[in-house]
Amino acid sequence: MERTIDHVAFGGLDLDTLRDAAADVGLTPTYGGEHGTGTTHMAIVPFPDGSYLELIAPTPGTKPSEAGFWPDHLAADAGPAAWCLDVPDVHASAKAAIDAGVVINGPHEASRERPDGRLVEWDMCFEGDDQRLPFLIRDRTPRSYRVRRTSDSTIQGIQTVVVATEDREATADFFARRHRYPTPIEANGPFPHFSVVPGTPVALCETADGWLADRVSSVGEGPCAFLLGVSDIEQASESLALAPENHYDDRRMAWFDHELFHRRLGVVERV
Repeated sequence: MERTIDHVAFGGLDLDTLRDAAADVGLTPTYGGEHGTGTTHMAIVPFPDGSYLELIAPTPGTKPSEAGFWPDHLAADAGPAAWCLDVPDVHASAKAAIDAGVVINGPHEASRERPDGRLVEWDMCFEGDDQRLPFLIRDRTPRSYRVRRTSDSTIQGIQTVVVATEDREATADFFARRHRYPTPIEANGPFPHFSVVPGTPVALCETADGWLADRVSSVGEGPCAFLLGVSDIEQASESLALAPENHYDDRRMAWFDHELFHRRLGVVERV
């Protein structure tokens, strides 16, 4: 299974609010159009490695609870909603999930019409009863229709997805059963009860009480934060609005300095 991230979805109630917040911290979102369901639309922040941050919200007039993608997360203005891996064959991956005893939703055909009128099409499959596992995607149209790489070198790409779980051991077993991910390693991180899964883009944090427990109670287990990879925190802070440094294992990290992104979207130095 591919272990690099295709993209991550950061959801909220209003797309303009998400885009304005991203612009305020130095990111450059581009409107990507409306999804084929007609209930959500999105904006893209692309990165040089080909991955991207998707900002997603209900279309005007759509109730968040009726959104075609992650309605609970959009209704709760929850931010991190899901993460995605690109696979060679969605149908084969769906069969592998079934063989591993994982419940699937899909494969589905999906689409989005860009502002220039070009139709973007892909196949996708969701796995599991919650959002801990990535959903899988394969383009039917050229990937360049969906996203174009950027030459901006401040952020190289999506580095880490932090998954909030009620039981780290059970979630680690879940990842091993489905994707053969290795045993997590305890680490010093921005959340309590924190561990990294070596060789993968995944970190785990375990809820006890407080806002993380409230989040899981509201939208279920799944990603609670996304970290974008940079080469150097000081250099990144020259063009990005960052809060004071924190620790991520043996590296430095920082949250974006905006209320909408605090403890939900940040940067981390790449190894």
